[in-house]
Amino acid sequence: MKKIIFINRFFYPDQSATSQILSDLLFNINSKVDADFHVVTSRSAYQGDARLAPEELINGVKTHRVWTSNFGRKTLPGRAIDYLTFYLSALVKLLFLVSKGDVVVVKTDPPVISFVAWMVASVKGARLINWIQDLFPEVAGALGVIKTNALVYRSLKNIKNISIKTAEHNVVIGDCMKNKLIQEGIDENRIEVIHNWNINKNERYIAKKDNDLIDEWNLGDKFVVGYSGNFGRAHEYEPVRQLIDSFANDTHIEFLFIGGGKYYDDLRDHVAEEGYSNVQFRPYQDKDRLSHSLSVADLHIISLVPELEGLIVPSKFYGLAAIGAPILFIGDESGEIGRILNDNEAGYVVSPAHHEQLINIVRELSTMPVELEETRSRIRQVYDSMYKPQASYDKWIRILRS
Repeated sequence: MKKIIFINRFFYPDQSATSQILSDLLFNINSKVDADFHVVTSRSAYQGDARLAPEELINGVKTHRVWTSNFGRKTLPGRAIDYLTFYLSALVKLLFLVSKGDVVVVKTDPPVISFVAWMVASVKGARLINWIQDLFPEVAGALGVIKTNALVYRSLKNIKNISIKTAEHNVVIGDCMKNKLIQEGIDENRIEVIHNWNINKNERYIAKKDNDLIDEWNLGDKFVVGYSGNFGRAHEYEPVRQLIDSFANDTHIEFLFIGGGKYYDDLRDHVAEEGYSNVQFRPYQDKDRLSHSLSVADLHIISLVPELEGLIVPSKFYGLAAIGAPILFIGDESGEIGRILNDNEAGYVVSPAHHEQLINIVRELSTMPVELEETRSRIRQVYDSMYKPQASYDKWIRILRS
């Protein structure tokens, strides 16, 4: 029986985003495809110092955890060493594991791991599929981490493109990402769009009258503008800060930030320095409280730096759309999320430069509960028609059976 081997730095029980979506996929499709399912991953955890077992059978998936260093994410040199040791350990493991005719499916954590998979697939006569969650080094270039005219940037991009151009399939998570690859000269017939999905299928909208967090967090009858998840360099900071400044003296509007990240910390410091009383910061919530915490906000902010369109898609969108949360997107109106919300009248989209428009939307919506309820219904319809998990499972099953 042929093997289907997935490669990603993290896998179940790790709770990182790439681990959760991969684990959910494999546990739902491995009985539907006539093959042995394997995962090559690391023994480390995305957060914390846990070290997991080297070999384990999990829900029918043979899990091979290779050794890596464990410096963590605090410093760039430490992270680079963690990447390098995973590349080397994964290479050795794959050379022993992969046989002719097997299928190798490689994700994008760590960056350019696809090149390692391409080398092994080429040597062993296996078939390669890239599952692209983000485009690196383009993300680093757009954020200014690497200069786009630098030799290291060009080298990394060329290495990545080798594996993409020669793969049988390149699975991307949005139409904008597909267009980026086509612009790079990738054959359109080798590109398949399979959207990500909300993996927490028990999440549901909980009305305020039934939501215990309303009283626990002293939100009362406030109009709550929320942000849930990572707030980091890929997101728009200044428009959010300016929005909070504009409503500093408004006792009716409350801002609620749940999660973490660089800009989460920066904004918390700014709010403390200014002494604002209508902004709350809460840590990431446990899974059994997600339905409650996501339902608290009347309006949820999602943001993305416009230069990153086509390179990533904010994963928080899927969970919010699944419960019908009204979304205010700050970013490119013609981008992945902006286009979906505008085309379906299922949310609100503002360019980062349009500060006054952003203020006016929040002010107007704070007095329009019927409008928000209609928006809630439309975004849920969009999720049901485009992003339900089973639709993505079926596409993956079709590809892997072929």
